[in-house]
Amino acid sequence: MQRTGLPPNKTATYVMRRWKTVYVSVPKAACTSLKWLVADLQEEDPEHFYETPSAETSRSMTIHHRSRWQRTPMLHELDDEELAQITAENGWFVFAVVRHPAARLWSGWQSKFLLHEPHFAKHFPEATWPRIPTSTSDVVEDFHTFVRSLAADPTAPIFHDRHFRSQSRLLRPDRVPYSRVYQTAEFGELMSDLEAHLKPLGLERMPVLRRSNETPLAPVEALFTPEVVDVVGRHYAADFEQFGYPEVVPRGLASSEYSGAELAEIGRLAERGERIGDLYRLLLESHARQRATIRELRTRLRARPPAVPAQRSTLQRVRGRAGRIVRRALPGVSGG
Repeated sequence: MQRTGLPPNKTATYVMRRWKTVYVSVPKAACTSLKWLVADLQEEDPEHFYETPSAETSRSMTIHHRSRWQRTPMLHELDDEELAQITAENGWFVFAVVRHPAARLWSGWQSKFLLHEPHFAKHFPEATWPRIPTSTSDVVEDFHTFVRSLAADPTAPIFHDRHFRSQSRLLRPDRVPYSRVYQTAEFGELMSDLEAHLKPLGLERMPVLRRSNETPLAPVEALFTPEVVDVVGRHYAADFEQFGYPEVVPRGLASSEYSGAELAEIGRLAERGERIGDLYRLLLESHARQRATIRELRTRLRARPPAVPAQRSTLQRVRGRAGRIVRRALPGVSGG
């Protein structure tokens, strides 16, 4: 593998040296489960992820904080000599997983917008936010509004977010030497191929795959009107062509309406997201006030006459405290 052939998103790569394996992640394509699988293979400490101060709505989602990984480097962190060794001829397995583009768009909109995901609410307040639905028509109408915004302004900031960016742009299969890019429908084949690759390298047993489902609503036929099909087909044309999806409309759509229990679950999860967002905002505001206090103390100390030893000791303690606060207050980001 050459440096010029690396995926554009540096944080999306997970190098397992012992297992001669590289995973390149795509959001909304089983990436939460696969990242936990990689973490288990790499013997990463789960608690290190859970301790992340962030607005994630569940423990499982903290796996997306790439800075918390301690034993699994990214491709761009390797030197040229090590990168050159990552080839199929040297026994490496480089893989990614993609999802039907329309199903992925629906999943992304549901988890980030319909469920009022805190990170998106903070960074994209100008986006068209859906209501808390009380009927199937509420969900369908608000999804259609979102798709129309995609057609009206495909260069809007939200569509550059990796959850909505095309998978072909994220993976660059034209320049990255993948062993195989799997569809989510081929997940069983991926697990079999991965286990077959790992067994000769010393793996005794595959880790248990963790399931994560933060999108309780399955797609229904009413979502995919001719207008939606046209917009999605044009916007994600490269994905349909490169990854072997012949139809814009996903298979297996339900024809029935959402039940009252399903809609109530959407309301519950959205309220949870809003409350976690409240708490995270209060945490950041508290840290900001502490940093302001520390800056004021530093200014006062600098304005005083030359420090005697006791004053220097106080200043050192203040600086030490400032450093600890800043390290603990790094704002988290959403991923999966």
